[in-house]
Amino acid sequence: MKYIILGATGRLGQHVVRACIAAGDEVVAVTRGGKSPDAHTVPRWATLHPDDVTGHHRLFAEADCVVDARNQPYDDWSRYPAMIAGTLAALEDTETHYVYVDNLYLYGRPTTTVPVDETTARQPVSVKGHIRYKVEQQLLATMLKHRITIARFPDFYGISTDSLPRSVRWFGPPSLAHQFIHIPDAAHAVRLLAQDEQSAGKVWHVTGAEPITGYQLRDMAREVTAHAVRLTVMSPGLVRLMGLGFAPARGLVETQYLWRQPMLLDQTQFATRFGTHFIHTHREALQAIVNERLGGGI
Repeated sequence: MKYIILGATGRLGQHVVRACIAAGDEVVAVTRGGKSPDAHTVPRWATLHPDDVTGHHRLFAEADCVVDARNQPYDDWSRYPAMIAGTLAALEDTETHYVYVDNLYLYGRPTTTVPVDETTARQPVSVKGHIRYKVEQQLLATMLKHRITIARFPDFYGISTDSLPRSVRWFGPPSLAHQFIHIPDAAHAVRLLAQDEQSAGKVWHVTGAEPITGYQLRDMAREVTAHAVRLTVMSPGLVRLMGLGFAPARGLVETQYLWRQPMLLDQTQFATRFGTHFIHTHREALQAIVNERLGGGI
């Protein structure tokens, strides 16, 4: 298959590129500018501005699948709907399967401790949630005439593990469980969905291993690193203070409620069709993260 990967230098995009190349797929990696450290392994790169509908259409017309793993600056997602509108316009008159990477913000505040499935009502309460909901409405309308798949994930480990091996960060009560997915697992799931014609026209939850508390993640990180890993609890006040000089922290303020009232996703639909054999355990994911970060040793 021939893939167009949008956001090819992002956290997830890089791993989707790697997964496709490892499987022998043809890949065009698309960025706004610049190339990733893996640039020499990718046969073809394209640099396109998100507003360049003609340029995107030209690429889409020659591809089997477009994977949209793009990000907007975390403190300002106001351009997301316009960006997606342009992308959907570029899909017109093509046969390309479009896989959109999404998160859970549009569900709003959880009303139950039971994991929610893809049919759960959308009740966004944050700016980011309303934006994601608007984008989903754009995608659902276009699904009536085009093959579109929505892959919805919880947080990547990075939000809590980027500070390893010194500490694990937590953004709510550490006794509450949170869902994470290992980025390579998310990339593998995206490729499975992209290859499956029956995935189109649906939303798919992919959740990774079982929910884990901050205390459990810290203890597991200590075992993996053989170091005294700290658990750093980031209170709402601390996050707001950090946001005075750090833009991503400003973006986190409005969604920190999801750490105090965890939203858990149900991946039964995905697991039934594709299985979960490729999902890393928390320990395996932490070991891989530490190995990659520190070159295999502490």
